[in-house]
Amino acid sequence: MIKFTFLNLLLVFAIPVSLSASSISSFSDPAPVTSPVVDGGKLVGKVVESPAGAAVSFATVALLAAKDSSITDGVVTDENGVFAMSNVAAGSYLLRITNMGYQTLFVPNIRVSPEANLIDLGSITLIPEAQKLAEVLVRGEKSMIVDDIDKKIVNIGKDMLATSNNVSDLLEKVPAVSLDENGNPQVRGKGNVVVLIDGKPSNLYGSDLPTILQSFPANLIERIDVMTTPSAKYEGEGASGVIDIITKKSKIRGTNGGIRIGLGNKNNHNASGNISYRAGKLGVNASLSGQSRGMTWKRTLNRENLISENTSLLEQTGTGDNSGKNVFGRVGVNYDFNEKNTLEVGMNYSGNNSKNNSNLLNETSDATGFVYESFRRLNNSTGGGNNMNFNLDYRKKFDDKDHQFTFTTSYSLGESDGESYFVQESAIDSLMRNQQNLRDNNRNSLFINTDYTWPITPKATLEAGLRTRMSSNNNTNSFYNMDKETGAYEFDENISNIFGYRDATYTGFMTFSQKTDLWGMRAGLRVTDYNQEIDQISANREFTVHFLTLVPSLALTRKLGESSQIKLNYSRRVQRPEADWLNPFTDVSDPRNIKSGNPNLRPEFTHKAEMGYSNYEESGGFGPSLFMDYSNNAITQIRTIDESGVSLTRYDNVGRELSYGFETDFSQKIGEVLKLNGSGRVFRSEVVSQLAQIDNRTWSYSGNLNAFITLPADFRASAYVNYEGPRAIAQGTREGVFIANMGIRKDLLEKKATISFNVQDIFLSRAYKSQLNTATYSQASHWQQTNRQVNLTFQYRFGKISASGDDA
Repeated sequence: MIKFTFLNLLLVFAIPVSLSASSISSFSDPAPVTSPVVDGGKLVGKVVESPAGAAVSFATVALLAAKDSSITDGVVTDENGVFAMSNVAAGSYLLRITNMGYQTLFVPNIRVSPEANLIDLGSITLIPEAQKLAEVLVRGEKSMIVDDIDKKIVNIGKDMLATSNNVSDLLEKVPAVSLDENGNPQVRGKGNVVVLIDGKPSNLYGSDLPTILQSFPANLIERIDVMTTPSAKYEGEGASGVIDIITKKSKIRGTNGGIRIGLGNKNNHNASGNISYRAGKLGVNASLSGQSRGMTWKRTLNRENLISENTSLLEQTGTGDNSGKNVFGRVGVNYDFNEKNTLEVGMNYSGNNSKNNSNLLNETSDATGFVYESFRRLNNSTGGGNNMNFNLDYRKKFDDKDHQFTFTTSYSLGESDGESYFVQESAIDSLMRNQQNLRDNNRNSLFINTDYTWPITPKATLEAGLRTRMSSNNNTNSFYNMDKETGAYEFDENISNIFGYRDATYTGFMTFSQKTDLWGMRAGLRVTDYNQEIDQISANREFTVHFLTLVPSLALTRKLGESSQIKLNYSRRVQRPEADWLNPFTDVSDPRNIKSGNPNLRPEFTHKAEMGYSNYEESGGFGPSLFMDYSNNAITQIRTIDESGVSLTRYDNVGRELSYGFETDFSQKIGEVLKLNGSGRVFRSEVVSQLAQIDNRTWSYSGNLNAFITLPADFRASAYVNYEGPRAIAQGTREGVFIANMGIRKDLLEKKATISFNVQDIFLSRAYKSQLNTATYSQASHWQQTNRQVNLTFQYRFGKISASGDDA
């Protein structure tokens, strides 16, 4: 039999797969042998095959709690079929033994007494399958939510995959996570979220996060980790939290993969494929995806100008459409030198192009309603970019399975460019104009990471790491006005900008974890030396910023039962200004609402605390918590207005921002027909700044719900609803947003294929409204996507695994 080492290792840590009665073979019930010990019992045994009694090498041996069949430990037999488990707590258990080409075996009634030292289970016999497997499809479904000491782990099950084309679709289904109108992730309704991919910064894959998330096919994702109070191990950035997107690492010997094709209205189509091959110590995996997208929108804005002696009203109404295409590909090679040393190298490529059009009518009237200024502004923009990322990962395991050293490095380089043409039509000659904007951006970054994990004792672990990240960004924005007499475009240096940006981050962290039968603790500290070099080339102004930050974290847990616990978490976060926030370029694409960066921004520091309870079992569970976020130097967008009624929006440090409330997530299976998961929260949000004359405070509520329903004839239906309630923002209030999606799917071809039909934004309710009120103006704005997305998707999975022969 082939030694399916890596598949078995994967199965050791998986949540148990539901098996039919026919898949459980007969089992033996050996009498335990016990003797006194202090630190727990030790289970030993040997796995052999029937009828020859030959040793079964590299079989997976999982120790399951008798109460709920949850995995408590797991090992793999050696070349002689022998296994051993140490430090087994007192209790009742059963063993589950699996290996390719054999029937799954359960050994029940294993009892470990508090005085037990050694339990010898003797020889355990596996029965070979009648026929060797030619095709393998692993269909185990993990519990959706797992509550770790400092994060929530959301496993991506087949239902979520069948109703999701890309990572953006997945994130909307994750408790406490939502997307804003631009596709950027939010946690608890707030932005400033750090998004990682396999623990690495997402900007290594490109500069535009929404495009990156839309490029990643959903079926490449294994799980999503959400950290609302991250430990010191993770980047100190992200005032709202950290999202780590973990991709699948296939270790199955042989070949497996899948293809996915989706057709949608408004030119929303996608296609993707992935394949993995492994023979012996060498594994190769590759994936490729492409997507075309289209979206239409409408917007309105009404702003009353109170700063001038004569009150005026600006009314904007407009429509537009955004379309684009992107492609994402990656290839990876991993090699296991031996059981303790693994090397993986990979390359990712992403490319995108976009086209945006808008038609915006601007009318300014006086107090009597007389329109004294009117013009229509037409915008036609195109853009594109490419990004390459190269990465290398090395892992060294020591004698203890948790004792390891990892080294990771990534280098990324990319470029993007674009051009916009503006035509302004008006009956007033002075308002008529033609303009052109040319954009060019070049960037590169280097990421180096080392981690060392040392189990000091069986229940205490020390982890330390060093991080280095260096990046550079050169951004050129050139603006031209057409000369009415010559018809030639002339460069406008007043609103053009060449901006150079460099940063270097050097970080060290250390965490200490201690676990007992009831208590768990993880304390950590991250020290970051951060350097920024800002070069406003156009203005011949150059300066540097340097600061040292300390980010402590503490997490405490106390078990209340087999699957329930309470926890208390604290973390300090820092939000450093991004390059776009610092760039002083003035965006005049909307001449009545201009935007600019602020090179004088300072970092924002946030204190985050959370106290919660969780109880997750295979059939479901819930995790209520109380939370509080406090920042005394919040970075937010501020809008000011001049006497002519033109507003300027830029980021600034405004003052105190506070959010606190109650939140819970849950998942529940109701029989074999219905599966529910979701989250909800009630919270208070406050933004207060004496300097900016801001005092906004409001109570609100938000929540989402996913339902998956099993129907006859292998049909399954799903529904998703999300509501983000109103909240206080700087200078006003953002109204609530409601979204509803639905889908239906059917398995085909002996469950190797799935066809699904999905509708997003069923009621066209994805509308973003805000109301701003200051001493100088009052403004109401509304932006809404106007096309409902309908998608038909076909997915096919394949896998061919040899079940005989020796390792290559």
